[in-house]
Amino acid sequence: MHLHAVPADDNGPPPLALCIPMTTYAPPFDPRTDWTAEVMASFMDPPCAAPIWSPETDEALIAETVAAMECRNVIGVVGGSPDRVLRWVDAAPDRFIPSVQLRIGRDDYGLDSLRALFETGPFVVLGEVANQYVGIAPDDERMAPYWALAEELDVPVAIHMGEGPPGATVLFPAFRMELASALLLEPVLARHPGLRVSIMHYGSPFIEDTIAILGAYPRVYVDLGGIQWFYPRAYFYRQLRQLVEAGFADRVMFGSDAMTWPGVIEPSIAIIEDAPFLTEAQKRAILYDNAARFLGLDEGTVTRHHGRGD
Repeated sequence: MHLHAVPADDNGPPPLALCIPMTTYAPPFDPRTDWTAEVMASFMDPPCAAPIWSPETDEALIAETVAAMECRNVIGVVGGSPDRVLRWVDAAPDRFIPSVQLRIGRDDYGLDSLRALFETGPFVVLGEVANQYVGIAPDDERMAPYWALAEELDVPVAIHMGEGPPGATVLFPAFRMELASALLLEPVLARHPGLRVSIMHYGSPFIEDTIAILGAYPRVYVDLGGIQWFYPRAYFYRQLRQLVEAGFADRVMFGSDAMTWPGVIEPSIAIIEDAPFLTEAQKRAILYDNAARFLGLDEGTVTRHHGRGD
């Protein structure tokens, strides 16, 4: 539920190394140095023993992502600008479900043009809605026409609510953690009862707020959105276990948020498979079944997806 169609240099000049868990290896702030420069230096000279390197070209990024997906029979919702998403879909049409990114001030679609993307296809999801990075709350009046359109067309919406990268406010000065609370979605959900919404990063770390919204609004699901590799396993498992123990194992969807690091897809899956408190049925639900239900995939599509592993 959480892939990005981005250029290979989206996070800086490639190749860049990703060390996971990310919070463990982020450099500590030192007032005597340029912290942003320290972060970039750690991407080029990784402090971990087994870094995941990003591909150097756009073509290689697509190819390596598809290869990782084929290895584990992954079908992924991929978001981005419409033209770039279409290039990814053209490269592997049976692997990607296309989604349109949205951030106020960057993706200024006219409503008619956005409507056309969904009505004429192939786009089926609106997301990632990344307004948290520019300090815009879900119920901001500028989002009103997009929520209304999504409800009218029954288009599922995936919205970023949770952590950004380490030091998010340094990289994105308008980023605000308070906007991660799922409770901020309530005015939108109450106004648009027909909306299907996926909370990307499951509103981490405000798990109790997320649980409250899941309990009150059955059309809301969550995706993991890379939190499983952002934090050490023990911490992530405590968060995931809260969602499961609250009774919402059937509303949690897998997402790797691989960005420019396709190599993170495999360990992201393994973290779910290794969770000692999940049953096999719950793992299967998180890795596929819940997303198929949320997206409204028909029986033929589900059968075709299952058959890809044969």
